[in-house]
Amino acid sequence: MSSTINTSGRITILLGKYQAATGERISPRKLAEKAGVPKDFVYRLDSGLARHVDLDALARLCVTLHCDLQDILVWESERAEPV
Repeated sequence: MSSTINTSGRITILLGKYQAATGERISPRKLAEKAGVPKDFVYRLDSGLARHVDLDALARLCVTLHCDLQDILVWESERAEPV
């Protein structure tokens, strides 16, 4: 049984929720600027390619998007096949 943390597409979803809540449409690049994090970090998170996650940067994204950590980092558990 293995488990992974998935971030693929989460930033895009949260940007949509942010727009619905605030009426302000922002791009991943603008999000990075508002949160004070590197734009590459935002793009890597959204593509699911981030290998190392800066927790301070992640916290700043959460504050900017008005979300919780589990909205960005999704724990996916694969169940073992019965024998």
